[in-house]
Amino acid sequence: MDLTKSPSRFAEYLMSFKKMLLDYIGAFLLRQWKQTERENIISVEDSMFPEIFRIQAEGFKHGNQEKILKYSKNFRDVFYVIKNEDRIAGYCIYYLRAAISSKSFEKQSVISEIAIDRNFRGKRFAERLLKKSIEEMKLNGISSILLYVDLNNQPAIRLYEKFGFNITKEVKNVCGQNETCYEMKLKLA
Repeated sequence: MDLTKSPSRFAEYLMSFKKMLLDYIGAFLLRQWKQTERENIISVEDSMFPEIFRIQAEGFKHGNQEKILKYSKNFRDVFYVIKNEDRIAGYCIYYLRAAISSKSFEKQSVISEIAIDRNFRGKRFAERLLKKSIEEMKLNGISSILLYVDLNNQPAIRLYEKFGFNITKEVKNVCGQNETCYEMKLKLA
């Protein structure tokens, strides 16, 4: 038996178990989720995935269709598309997780992706998605929102800063393999 492989497999197993547990807790937190009124913003439907995948491929060089399908299964209540007439202009996915602080247990949200079709960029669709998502998170007692953004994506960074997000640190391998991005945070409570 090769002992050098066992610790890494065990660590891999623990990380996988931790992720599964956090996903379960996040899905549990959604059980009593209250939604806000959202003009032209609707929950995702299975028929929308081909268009969502196309928009994701336009906006993210490391797009992951499997991640979108997983989030749609576990967090469908907080996976939205924004429409312009009958066309999908973009989408927003976030998920919930428990955060333990020195004070107490808190509900935290992580925005996984906001992507806008290139034909609708610059027309405030991302702003509307973000605004409605933040309103809904406040309504549901979320204490803070995290997101990760490529440090070269200045339009997105400016949008997030406009809503009060602050850069908390640089992180590697979150936005893509060997890529650096900013972690940004907005405190709601």
